[in-house]
Amino acid sequence: MSDYLIRDDAAPGLTFTQRWNSYLAVATVLLMLAFGLTLRNNALNATQTFEDLEAGVRAQLPRGWLLDAESADYVFRAENPDALPFKTLLQVSVLPIGSDATPRNVLDILDIQRATRFSAYRVISRTEETLRDGSDAIRMTYAYTQEERNPFLESVPVVVQGVDVVVLRRSQAVVITYREERSAFENNLYYFENLLQSVEIF
Repeated sequence: MSDYLIRDDAAPGLTFTQRWNSYLAVATVLLMLAFGLTLRNNALNATQTFEDLEAGVRAQLPRGWLLDAESADYVFRAENPDALPFKTLLQVSVLPIGSDATPRNVLDILDIQRATRFSAYRVISRTEETLRDGSDAIRMTYAYTQEERNPFLESVPVVVQGVDVVVLRRSQAVVITYREERSAFENNLYYFENLLQSVEIF
């Protein structure tokens, strides 16, 4: 039987040029990763302008979302077509109110309406805040359960978490809404915050 000897000095060390080539290769990979992340973030944060002069609302909405501005129930509704199991929703509604109404009165009315429409509806919190233009507003966070309406499709009920911000404008109340599946609510809340920062009520 033959004996095989392996010498530690059989493999020579890297030359100066080889070391620098290795450093350049690593730096190139890192730059490409950073460039890819930048492109991804730009794509995710790309927006389009929505404007309804009759309703007096202008806002920046995520590009590529499904936009519905044909309903009498809201000025617009935008939904993320790629979100599952619940399509992330942004919405602005304008409601007529009396001269002595307050934002809290509006939320009380919404509570009554939703309690009859949404399963297991409950209010989580109410807080006061000030919008970018200095308007006083009130924010309400809530949750409910949504089930598949098609009886031929079996699915697990989805717990939806939502938030409304109500601000008064003359004889109208503007309701800015965000809804998302509960486990993704916090991660996608920035869509709503961006909407609040961009929305103009005139």
